Amino acid sequence: DTSMVRQPAETYMALAEKGAANAKKPLIKTLHQSIVSGCYVGFAGLLSLSIAGNLGVAATAAPGLQKMVFAALFPVNLLLILNSGGQLFTGNTA
Repeated sequence: DTSMVRQPAETYMALAEKGAANAKKPLIKTLHQSIVSGCYVGFAGLLSLSIAGNLGVAATAAPGLQKMVFAALFPVNLLLILNSGGQLFTGNTA
């Protein structure tokens, strides 16, 4: 079978194993990953506000542009967290 999609039972087991591995991590490592992830969320928020908030005349000419730019930039934090292996409260309590 060459399918990249897991069956529901396989998916459940993979997520349960990942959760068990996260639970066994040392507290200091989890704390560090959480702090770094929080910083990434803050950086992306600042990036989004800085760029979307300084569009000036372009935002006046196209009313939805500012919201679209903010919405396009803010998810950068999730990509940074995903690529760095960070921990978020919502992911750990789901």
